[in-house]
Order: sequence, then C-alpha cells, then structure tokens
Amino acid sequence: MDAVVKVVSAMVFVLLGFSLMGGPMFLADWLRGRRQDVIARQITLTDALDGRFGVLVAPVVTKPLFGPWEVRIAVPLQWSAIQGGMLAVIDEVFVRVDGTNPSSYRIVLSVTPDGRRAAGSGSSVKLHAGTLASAVSR
Repeated sequence: MDAVVKVVSAMVFVLLGFSLMGGPMFLADWLRGRRQDVIARQITLTDALDGRFGVLVAPVVTKPLFGPWEVRIAVPLQWSAIQGGMLAVIDEVFVRVDGTNPSSYRIVLSVTPDGRRAAGSGSSVKLHAGTLASAVSR
C-alpha cells in the first residue's frame, strides 16, 4: 500500500510540474499564433485595399476571443462611392485567405465627416473628383 501511494504521489508531482511549466508556455505560444494571424490578415487586407484604391483607407483587423473576425474602417462621407468596392475587396480577401463565408466576419464602417484617416496620424486627405473616379474604376 505504501508503494502505491509513493508511485501515485510521484506521478501527481510530475504531472503538476509539467502543467505548471508547460501550461504557460502553451498559452504564450497560442497567444503569439493568434497575434500573428491577426497581423497577417491585416497586412493582406491593407495590401489588397491599397492595390485597388490607393492609400485611401487604413483597416484595423481584430479577432475577439469568442467572436468573428472584425474589420474596422473609418470612411469619410464623401467617399461613399467606393464603399461597395471596399466591401467587395474585404470579402475577396477573407474568402481567399481561409475560405471564410460572409457570416464569419464583421465589418464596422465608421463615417467621418471631415476626411480624416482611420488609423493614421489624423492628417486630412484631400481627394479631387478625378482621383475618386480613378479609384472607383480600378
């Protein structure tokens, strides 16, 4: 009986040691992977939007713990002509990256009245009708 107690206590001690050391390492690795996925998705989306419209918008991609992917973009009211194109590009990127259906991500458009950039320095971006027309036709 005494030998069984020693073996069980040794096994519990070893398992506890692995849990205390391996658990935080596993959690840190999982969090690092999540962060890298978010960064990669944001870079891919920014490159796609820049390729289609130029440097007009700066999307911010997040992945809540128990929610769908979220894309936040501040869009000036004057640029409503390109919002449909932006939504199409976002949809293409999410489908291309991992075959996501439209219900597995959320797009949040913030309308700004004065043409300020979303995640940038807050400097105003001026657009002329020709620039907007060329952005829509790309």
